[in-house]
Amino acid sequence: MKKSFLSIAWCLWLAAGAAAADQWYKGSLHMHSLWSDGDAAPEVAIAWYLDHGWDFVCLTDHNVLQQGERFFPISTDRTLREEHVAAIRERFGEDWVEIRESERRAMRLKTMEELQGHFNAPGKFLVMQGEEITTGGGSPHVNGINLVEFIEPSRKNGMTEIIQRYVDAVAAQAGEHGRPMIAMLNHVNWSDGVTVEESLGVKGLYFFEVYNGHPTVANWGHEGKGYPPTDRHWDVLLAMNILKDPDSVLYGTATDDAHNYHEFHSRNANPGRGWVMVRASELAPNTLAEALKRGDFYASTGVVINEIRREARALSFDIAAAPGVTYTTQFIGTLKGFDTASEEVLDAEGNAKPRGSRRYSPTIGQVLKETTDLSPSYAFTGEELYVRARVVSDKQQPNPFKEGDTEMAWVQPVLVK
Repeated sequence: MKKSFLSIAWCLWLAAGAAAADQWYKGSLHMHSLWSDGDAAPEVAIAWYLDHGWDFVCLTDHNVLQQGERFFPISTDRTLREEHVAAIRERFGEDWVEIRESERRAMRLKTMEELQGHFNAPGKFLVMQGEEITTGGGSPHVNGINLVEFIEPSRKNGMTEIIQRYVDAVAAQAGEHGRPMIAMLNHVNWSDGVTVEESLGVKGLYFFEVYNGHPTVANWGHEGKGYPPTDRHWDVLLAMNILKDPDSVLYGTATDDAHNYHEFHSRNANPGRGWVMVRASELAPNTLAEALKRGDFYASTGVVINEIRREARALSFDIAAAPGVTYTTQFIGTLKGFDTASEEVLDAEGNAKPRGSRRYSPTIGQVLKETTDLSPSYAFTGEELYVRARVVSDKQQPNPFKEGDTEMAWVQPVLVK
């Protein structure tokens, strides 16, 4: 049997970086406010996460940074109502609220500088700047995380070309400012979708949402539209990209895509459904972004993991079990020499679905091991291209995007050399 081991980069990180990265931070990478299409002022949206135990948030309104003067109208039948303004005064103080009395009464929206000045507390809570770079009329959407400057949305034709432009724009801005930034492909199973093949054509894509809490996103797949489950999308991209570049990796995030902060039910895009747990040495924007870039995080909708061990010949971790809950861990991977063939997905009349992904071999993304142990472990054989893990509990999510969903977690893939 061939020996298996992690890439040199992983080994260096394990030897030098693990000791310093000594704390988990809970964060939201996708949320909205009145600056775009959320239904709450940015301070209200951010305060929800602060009040519910999050350590950091990245405000990612559509095609805008929270800069300059902007007033939002107050109305009895609009998004921002008088009772909302009264609640903001009660929480933040009379001087916090700035009202413009004119033909239409309006409240000034707080800027990122003001929001960070109010909320940021060293080691306790952090607000990061981001943008959901949004192509009008549907997909694709890409989140830029830890941005400094606004990125203009594209009007090019072609899904792959647009995503590539956004990914390249984030990378260029990161280089210009000398700080780590993240480009994350959002909700591939929303609206007209992003097919597996369109994602495969993008170079330098290292992050995508394996879970998005918006009720219109088909995380578990949509047979009618030809969308595979996002977990399946992930495995095909991992396997096919590793064939082209053995060091290629794709990390999966869980997000809320929160828009609705006042009424909570499965038909709304509420906060608190999906998040990332990032292991980093401090609660600072660049430190968190660097940890994300090296895959030192897991995604969750409720399952808590205490420790993840990426050792030379195994992937293992410890689950923080709730009383009476069963946790099933699946170690998922693709073996060397897998079948690369694919076929079109056809509708009932035998016609190819115009926006559907192709169907790939079951040798991609196999369940290599399944266990209910609370300290699950998988020993590499050396035949794997990568191994990742998915934990599925039998505990119901308190406010799921789809009724009946249980709490889950996703451990990032390890490349096996």
